[in-house]
Amino acid sequence: MYTLLGWKDILRPIRDGYRHLFPAPDTWPTPEQRKKQRELDRLKGFAYFDTFDQIERWTARDSDPIQRANTPLLARSRTAGSDSDQKAAVLLCHDYSGNYHDYESVQGTGIDEEFYTCEYLQYVDKFVYFSHKLVCIPPPSWTNTLHRNGVQALGTILIESQTKDPGRLLSCNQSTDTPESKRTFPLAQKLAGIAEHYGFDGYLVNIEKSFSDSNWDPSVLESFLRQLKEDLGASRSLIWYDALTIENKVSYQNALTLKNVVFSQACGQILTNYSWREADALSSRQLASTCGELDFENVVFGVDAWAQNKAPLTRRRVTYPEHKGGGTYCGIAVEKLSKIGLSVGIFAPAWTFEHFPGQARKIEKAVWEGAPFDEVSCTCGDAHIQHPPNRGRHITRAARVFPAGSDNFFYTDFSRGFGRHAKLEAGLYGGKLIHSQLSCQSILPQPSKDDRDGEDIANATNILSYDLEDIVGQTQLIINVRSVTSQNVDERQSWKEAWLPLYSLDMATHADLRLQISFRVLLKATDAYPSFFLEFSNGRQTIPCSHDNLVEFTIQPPHKTGTGGRLLGIGIHLRAPYISAKKCRIMEVESIKIMPRYEQTLTDTATIDDLKIVESKYTYGVYWRLCWTYTGDKPAAHGLPYSAVTGPFAYFSIWVDGLSIGRAHALEHVLPDVLMKDRTDDEVSVEVIGIGFDGGEVARRCLKLRHRNNVK
Repeated sequence: MYTLLGWKDILRPIRDGYRHLFPAPDTWPTPEQRKKQRELDRLKGFAYFDTFDQIERWTARDSDPIQRANTPLLARSRTAGSDSDQKAAVLLCHDYSGNYHDYESVQGTGIDEEFYTCEYLQYVDKFVYFSHKLVCIPPPSWTNTLHRNGVQALGTILIESQTKDPGRLLSCNQSTDTPESKRTFPLAQKLAGIAEHYGFDGYLVNIEKSFSDSNWDPSVLESFLRQLKEDLGASRSLIWYDALTIENKVSYQNALTLKNVVFSQACGQILTNYSWREADALSSRQLASTCGELDFENVVFGVDAWAQNKAPLTRRRVTYPEHKGGGTYCGIAVEKLSKIGLSVGIFAPAWTFEHFPGQARKIEKAVWEGAPFDEVSCTCGDAHIQHPPNRGRHITRAARVFPAGSDNFFYTDFSRGFGRHAKLEAGLYGGKLIHSQLSCQSILPQPSKDDRDGEDIANATNILSYDLEDIVGQTQLIINVRSVTSQNVDERQSWKEAWLPLYSLDMATHADLRLQISFRVLLKATDAYPSFFLEFSNGRQTIPCSHDNLVEFTIQPPHKTGTGGRLLGIGIHLRAPYISAKKCRIMEVESIKIMPRYEQTLTDTATIDDLKIVESKYTYGVYWRLCWTYTGDKPAAHGLPYSAVTGPFAYFSIWVDGLSIGRAHALEHVLPDVLMKDRTDDEVSVEVIGIGFDGGEVARRCLKLRHRNNVK
């Protein structure tokens, strides 16, 4: 993979407060170069628009099946925790060296090290994918993972200084048949159709260039935004970025003001620039309370992660707090906004990976969890001085946490955005040991306290924690225990209880919910008793670990009352004496599933059909696709997701000649060139296994196919 470093100083138009003062260098690709790149990106599942002509000509027939996200947005039930907890909703604006990287492809790519995937999605409300395109569509790999975690995935509409004919955005038809002439905007309807077709959840509108002064009328832009919001529908979002004002000037207000409130109201939300002070947030809340159409949580204040870096050649960007804001201090801004009652938008959350290559996980934990970090190096010099640890004021401490799963469905197999493959499959990934699988990232556990929070340790004997371990073909949750050393012999021999919350939930228990956990106990001590626990609104319940490594349990709240109690969490419980001062693993967990019991099984109705290999030609040669169709009715089970693209199938596991090719989240999959181009035989052994949203096998099809027919 090409390096992700080197462009971060010039690919940052949304955050460089002085960019409008300097002409943009003419370094952009030529139209022919863009055309070739679009063709390559199409085979990775990437879709975007560089020109207004491309948008106007677009129809759903022009899209490639692998460019569409298939995973429906999981409907989160409610905010986890007490209703009185004042926490800030977090929006992430993901600007990662221009984006559209190979690791984000729908096909797995061999990599030397991990890249950014965000493993804290239960603390994220919305995720904006930002790139230097006129219209930026989130890769389906991102949308699938975000939707699985209940996070909205937004694209970007971006007008920059080099954008030609920006006025075409506002081209409209004006009716004169009625006393109140009404404008209609064809591009608004087209943009809404694009979002629906590709399966993402709306746009950030970022206009960084003035329109022509000769016919500027802010009411036209307002009407365009209102129509786009209406065409997107109530389930999608539209966010105004704090750049263009009603005066037709690019002037960052760093607040909600009278110069941008009209456009913010039209969209229903605003993301401000990052150079604000507390007084700006307070005045914005006051204006939002008087102007209407803007809830406080829809006023989102920007925080720039890069502002914490040294900037020797240019004026340093300033973000809240003014001294060392951004970077490891992003959590301080989240804390301040949570107290004021507004939301926060973090620009460039992948700063941890761009600025600390090879050390990113340490800094990621510091930013989100407040974890201390050892010596690290960066281009700023002394990292601990320029990027100080921030224990106690990290992001997750003040960010709103959302319950995992929905009101009556939860499933995780702990998959991460990267995986390991067998040695025989290394050739498919350029000889690399790991590969990207961004589309597969499951719902991951909430941060483990371990020994970073001392308040729970003083009276404890055993401290539980977890790790995520990647093995060939899967990721498993490892439960660890570490005993606190005690000089008291009686205390060392006495039984103590330890609790490790894994997920915050908010599930109805009036339904016939079933819990299923696949696990393996590794602890050999006869006087130690690991179990699972369920946290209810009216009590707690433990579930012993069975000897067959499978828990199957009908969920009923303890002390059941007339209304029942809601299921609020699940975790690990240990009752044991002193075990070991060294951290040791006591359990491996493969999957957790909670869903209603239902009689109809998907395997009774679903099939995989019309399996074939298609050889296709394009500018750079020939490539091969595996294609298929399916049959299958929507299941009667209330709450089980169902895809508009793949029906009851969450994904398809692809095997060719006994090798695992990866997962497909569409009804087509581009096969690796290294597997197909030098074959001397005509027949290929292919197996496609369809997996449901609950992790169970729904259908499979195995055939020997000829790959030299079906040429497109």
